[in-house]
Amino acid sequence: MDDNFKISLLSVCGLLEKHSVQYMVIGGTAVAYHGYYRPSTNMDGTISEKPDIDIWYNPTYENYFRLINVIESLGRDVTKYREEKIPDPKKSFFKLELPDFTLDFLPKTRSKITYPVASLKKEAIQLDGVNIYFISFDDLIEDKKSSGRKKDIEDINELKNLGNPD
Repeated sequence: MDDNFKISLLSVCGLLEKHSVQYMVIGGTAVAYHGYYRPSTNMDGTISEKPDIDIWYNPTYENYFRLINVIESLGRDVTKYREEKIPDPKKSFFKLELPDFTLDFLPKTRSKITYPVASLKKEAIQLDGVNIYFISFDDLIEDKKSSGRKKDIEDINELKNLGNPD
């Protein structure tokens, strides 16, 4: 793992842990965790200038407001989210462009898998004293299949070639 990316991932997951946010790392970072590294790509397929970290958060009200605290800790103004009359955590996506990486907080994946079910199968590692939670291999494959995007199909094939079952 690239040192800059490791620092970025640790800083985000450290804040998530500090604020007791229920989450899982998904997307390309989870693909790398499960054995196949590829650079982050833009929607048009070109390689991104900086890594992208996708975080699936449990879209409950309590967890949503914990996540808002994390976003504030990352230097963003969250006043409008705190003042919302009727927040909808199940529809609240957050994209943060940070100096060294892009961070997406997502309330759902493209698949039909629910957070509570996926959470029972999540995988955890500890890196430099920080707990980091990843979507399970099977749920990652299911999510990738649901998108049908070329890069997701390639991710599935590469992971299978590494000897991981589907």
